[in-house]
Amino acid sequence: MAIPSSQSGIEVTVTHSPLAFIYHFFTPTIQINESKERRAWGVHLFTVSPGDYDVAVSYPWLFSQECGKNSVRVHVAVGQVKKVHYRAGFIRYLPGKISAS
Repeated sequence: MAIPSSQSGIEVTVTHSPLAFIYHFFTPTIQINESKERRAWGVHLFTVSPGDYDVAVSYPWLFSQECGKNSVRVHVAVGQVKKVHYRAGFIRYLPGKISAS
């Protein structure tokens, strides 16, 4: 996935343990600031303007729409692609691990 060098972006990788195959039945939600999008598990690139962003990831589970929710704040410079990695935990109702690089 590539974007032109003059544009900025956020690449979000959403994963879970291969042993937790049940997660495949639920589509995660990626939220960048106030914009929410349901996307499949995997890698997704969002083109954004330079600035500060709150990136959150969660997934629906039985009676909750935001299980495992966790977030990270990132600063994106001109022409930069920030990478955010989220991994769902084994315990559904605890926050997943999220980091930015």
